[in-house]
Amino acid sequence: MADETTQAAPEGTTDDQTGAAAQSGERTFTQEEVNRMVGDARQRERRKYEGYVDGAQLDELRTQAETAQRELDELRAQQARAAAVATASEKAGIPLEVAQMLNGSDADELLAQAKRLLKLMPVHPTRTDDGGGSATAKKTNAQLFAEALANAH
Repeated sequence: MADETTQAAPEGTTDDQTGAAAQSGERTFTQEEVNRMVGDARQRERRKYEGYVDGAQLDELRTQAETAQRELDELRAQQARAAAVATASEKAGIPLEVAQMLNGSDADELLAQAKRLLKLMPVHPTRTDDGGGSATAKKTNAQLFAEALANAH
């Protein structure tokens, strides 16, 4: 006795098509099986792209990155200016507080401004009494600036 199974022909197929598939050994699938296979394939595709961002998320991340880059650039510029001010202060021999008031955009401009400012503040020798011998000591530019600022108020 041969094992015969009869399957209902899917809609849109003729008995000839179903018979030809059965004779050639091809398996026919029910709609439920096809739906399950398609669903499984979709899940595999979704898993493959898990962790990727969509267009809106990508735009938001780009905006955040641009903002962070601008803030970083500003901080680097502030750091460079502070270093330039400190260098100009040290090279010109003026107090850091005075050098911070200068408006040069780089170390060379700041140093040139500090030197012009020094010309306005001449260095005068002062006498000091060291308990018996007298000696003439020259005040530094930083000391003169500090005194000038203190006397200005």
